[in-house]
Amino acid sequence: MQILIRSNDIIYLTWVKSILSHNNIEFFVLDESMASTEGNISAIPIRILVDDDDLKKAKYLISQTENNNNKN
Repeated sequence: MQILIRSNDIIYLTWVKSILSHNNIEFFVLDESMASTEGNISAIPIRILVDDDDLKKAKYLISQTENNNNKN
């Protein structure tokens, strides 16, 4: 497993999880409960991990979707 995303932006993390789910890429979310209990001071970022074999595809899908959203 490798870290795909490390962020405290809940909306961005939800968007990434949606893209991964839509493309049947399994992922794990770490530190989600720790980030919510620490008072949103961004000391503990939430991490999304994917399998090593899916990392390249996941990064590609996120970057392509970001690029398509920026064109609109």
